[in-house]
Amino acid sequence: MVVTASLIVVVVVVAPVPFVAISPGSVVGVDDLVQVAERPSDDVGGSFYLTTVKLAPVTPLEAVQGWLRPEVDVVGAGRFSPGHLTSAELRQLNLDQMDASKQQALAVALEQLGHDAVSGDGAEVVDVVSGAPADGVLDSGDLIVGVDGTSVTSHYDVLRLLAERRPHRDVRIDVETAGGEGRRTTALTLAPDGDDPEGARLGAMLRTRHPRFDLPVDVDITTEHIGGPSAGLAFALAVLDALTEGDLTGGRRVAATGTIGLDGSVGPVGGVSQKAVAADHHEIDLFLVPRPELLQASRVAGEGVRVEPVDTLDDALRILTDGSASTLVPTSW
Repeated sequence: MVVTASLIVVVVVVAPVPFVAISPGSVVGVDDLVQVAERPSDDVGGSFYLTTVKLAPVTPLEAVQGWLRPEVDVVGAGRFSPGHLTSAELRQLNLDQMDASKQQALAVALEQLGHDAVSGDGAEVVDVVSGAPADGVLDSGDLIVGVDGTSVTSHYDVLRLLAERRPHRDVRIDVETAGGEGRRTTALTLAPDGDDPEGARLGAMLRTRHPRFDLPVDVDITTEHIGGPSAGLAFALAVLDALTEGDLTGGRRVAATGTIGLDGSVGPVGGVSQKAVAADHHEIDLFLVPRPELLQASRVAGEGVRVEPVDTLDDALRILTDGSASTLVPTSW
């Protein structure tokens, strides 16, 4: 009877359970991962970093130990390994997400510098702001294919054309309607941009439908065995740093986490508490995080780490340049 009880205790202590421990991982320098063909030598003091977490299956004893450590989260294994995927398939999924993240980061960075890197079938309306010029004129699912007679193939084309307009001026929009009724041309009066009174806004959230990439600059991002989409913001910033004059970091050690969308939006990634601890351990000066995850990061970041929330790539650039992101000067060589 004693032997049986002992065996039961041993099994309970060491048998794997369907839980995974998330703990602080590494901080990886991104600058060395971004390779620009014929890039001139650049000796600067600061660097960009991506952050990672460690994932490990745990026994019941390790799960209890993890729950007692504030820097460790213990969650169900299904959160990271859907039951229909094998470990090899899950690994490939993470690598595919990383590849997509790198491509989008390159495209967004190049568009930021004025390159025509993204094209598609037009600018699709995702949502319309209530009371904005587009309200009642455009509907979700509409496809903008022209602005004042100029054809557009991406949402970046629309943004570039609107940047040339002024508020309170009329603009003609060529639209393929969501309902399939065909193409129509509609007119609306642009409103002032809240952040820039001299700028004009449409009042619609746009995205490129069926995006295609044409990267005019030979840039490569080497990630080897790193997977997942969470380094998108870090990659976009490192690419911009490599392709512009000066040091975008301002001589600081800057870590960033967050997905990057083709519209420049920064999305949440999870594991931010563990990444903040890793940033502290590696003496990071500034940690840029998706706004919804600010509180999680701030609670555990050390006093030496300045944590800043961002919603978009533009937000990150404003923080890095003290509001002068528009003065980024592309390097020519």
